[in-house]
Amino acid sequence: MAASENTFLKNLVLNKVSKSLTGKEKDLRKLVEVPKKSKLKPDPSVKHFIDGLEYSLDNHTPFSKIFLRVGTETSKAYKKKLVQNLIFNQFMYGRTFRETLYDGDEIVPNFIVISPTMRCNLRCTGCYSGLYTKDGELGEEDIDRILGEARDMGIYFVVISGGEPYIMKETLFKMFKKYNDMYFLTFTNGTFLNDDVAKKLAGFGNVSPAISVEGWEEDTDKRRGKGIWKRIMSAMDNLKRYGVLFGISVTATKYNQDVILDDNFVKFFVDKGAIFGWYFMFMPVGKDPILDLVPTPEQRVHMGKRVAELRDTYPIFLADFWNDGDQVGGCLAGGRQYLHILNSGKVEPCVFAHFGVDSIHEKPLREIVNSPFFKEIRASFPYNETANLKRPCMIIDNPEVLRNAVDKHLVGGAGHEHSEDIIHDPEVVKWVDNYAAEFKALTEADWEKRINDPNDMWYKEGDDYKRLFAHRKKYKGTKEYEEAHKNDSQENSEESGDSNEKKPLSVGS
Repeated sequence: MAASENTFLKNLVLNKVSKSLTGKEKDLRKLVEVPKKSKLKPDPSVKHFIDGLEYSLDNHTPFSKIFLRVGTETSKAYKKKLVQNLIFNQFMYGRTFRETLYDGDEIVPNFIVISPTMRCNLRCTGCYSGLYTKDGELGEEDIDRILGEARDMGIYFVVISGGEPYIMKETLFKMFKKYNDMYFLTFTNGTFLNDDVAKKLAGFGNVSPAISVEGWEEDTDKRRGKGIWKRIMSAMDNLKRYGVLFGISVTATKYNQDVILDDNFVKFFVDKGAIFGWYFMFMPVGKDPILDLVPTPEQRVHMGKRVAELRDTYPIFLADFWNDGDQVGGCLAGGRQYLHILNSGKVEPCVFAHFGVDSIHEKPLREIVNSPFFKEIRASFPYNETANLKRPCMIIDNPEVLRNAVDKHLVGGAGHEHSEDIIHDPEVVKWVDNYAAEFKALTEADWEKRINDPNDMWYKEGDDYKRLFAHRKKYKGTKEYEEAHKNDSQENSEESGDSNEKKPLSVGS
């Protein structure tokens, strides 16, 4: 069959499916049939999604109601782009193409995060990106090249963060329009989402803003500034008016758990028009990190259970970082699933791990993702010997992983001054180690029970569990691994000195 005929048939199917998002159950079932009839092998997560959607339709659970909301609350452009760009391009065609590029221990990430600017009009307490240098931005040419390289690797989903990305909205609008076969998630404080911006986003159909909230008006204004809550409410009204698919981003601290996990809180934002919500645990990064704001291990366990209850109750897609580690197969960092590109061009393994070796100004993206530094991180995955995905993080759950990777590869590009405090400051290191030990004690027994259950997805004799360790086998034995670990035996035999004393990192721009 000619390529033109294939394109015609593909567009015919996609148009048919996007038209199935009408808000009616009988039409939504057409979406379930697409991967079953497609010749392309869907991503396991898509298969899981489709199976879950079909189950939800059969049993009338909230999950399918999210897509019924998409059918009634979003514009025609969003319905089309959600199906074409996110479901087909990213999770079906893109996934198949990315697999063809895999070569031994070299991989292609599933998505990328770009912070084109670190400028922001707000000064939020404890912001994870607040200490980055504000000098330097990725210009239109830089962003264009990054997106082009990503698409050439089969990546059709890109997250735009910052700083406040809509400070440079005109540049971003050009990119959203040019790369109209990709889907973009933007993390924003919401203050730039006026009527005109909302109208433009509705026309693109391939951009979903995630607006930051801390709780109710008092909590949000306390951290973000007086009057910000009202501006956020106005932004959501604008987005809903034009049918923009948007959501919320919530930072969970020790002190706002009762608010952000309350039924009334979630229901309020469903009524405001939010289709999704991300819960991020406050992370102790930067200079003099505010350790008291980090949720306790007990609170974190409770939050995981509570978020699961909420998404089983309300028609909104909720994800909990880091408690949903078992839902996504563990930590995504180090290029295993994604990476973070800074305004300076430096590339980090994670938005919370502020260390980078390479720059997009010096190397292509594919070479960077397969650097020795990133391979070292992937070779350590799943970070602990039982592959406990309920404690997936290399920063706070398995802190030795980040410390070892940084020290092995003498990373010369800390994201900002005091980035290294999380791995070198004795007081912070002690706190993180105690936190990791306490959280392990709360989760390990349950995880051991799961991996010994033949009916569980992560049964230790099953293929899914075994694949978690695949990168360890691929990287060990390579010249890069031997070079990075040539002094291991000597280091392990040295008992004297303070184990927390490390070489200082040279700070990158």
